[in-house]
Amino acid sequence: MIQLTLIELSKIIRRPRTYIGFLAIFLTVGIMQLAMYFEGEEMIALAIQNLENDFRLEGKIINTNLMTYILLNSLIIQIPILVCLVTGDSIAGEASSGTLRLILQRPYSRTQIYLAKALSGFIYALSLILFLALMTYVLGYFLFGGGDLIVLRRGVTVISGNDVVWRFILAFCLGGLSMIVVASLSMMISCFVNNAIGPIVGTIAIIICLNIIFTLGAPLFKDVIPYIFTSHFVKWQYFFDFNIEAFKIKQSIIVQLAYIFIFNCVGIYYFNRKDILT
Repeated sequence: MIQLTLIELSKIIRRPRTYIGFLAIFLTVGIMQLAMYFEGEEMIALAIQNLENDFRLEGKIINTNLMTYILLNSLIIQIPILVCLVTGDSIAGEASSGTLRLILQRPYSRTQIYLAKALSGFIYALSLILFLALMTYVLGYFLFGGGDLIVLRRGVTVISGNDVVWRFILAFCLGGLSMIVVASLSMMISCFVNNAIGPIVGTIAIIICLNIIFTLGAPLFKDVIPYIFTSHFVKWQYFFDFNIEAFKIKQSIIVQLAYIFIFNCVGIYYFNRKDILT
């Protein structure tokens, strides 16, 4: 199983599209941080002008912690697109090219092959999150230095620079779990089609539709929104509340693990019955 997973990882490494995600994150993080470096003071002053009557703010507001928070908040909704570019064609792409028939002739069960592909996709998704975390924090520290984090969420929360690192670690871990959900969804869809584009377009379409439902917050969907997996993409923000709501974080983890389990079970079920050899 480990050997099979390593083979699937080597396939991902050899694909040119694998590096589109890293390049997109590199360019986006770099451009946004440089923009904040040259024009950030004016932007922040505009954002907090209503607070100056109630609070006295001293020191550097823009620092690596603020930039990491802003970029994670901005990109966590976009990274799923980058994830499904690779995981979406892991089965459908090879089925259309004919290489999947050769893989099935090896002494592995279809379940083992699916799980190896899924694990390699999970590793890729987590590597994107890790790359985002390292680049935002390191580049932000180089440009702005460290400092306390000011969070404008349900009021104003000031988090000491010494108290923020563990929050970011847990936040990125929860963000990584969300990307595993996306990888599982695209893998599942990949079992139902025989072309590489279908799973990518299908996954993006589902995420966009569910994001619209979550963003609108219509009363009609009020009861189902907590169980829509895209609504948990931003639950990492709970780690930056003054009083962390551990119950809601646990609930988010359980919901996302349930989706991972369901998507992969459906994918394995259909992959074992998929007509590939003819």
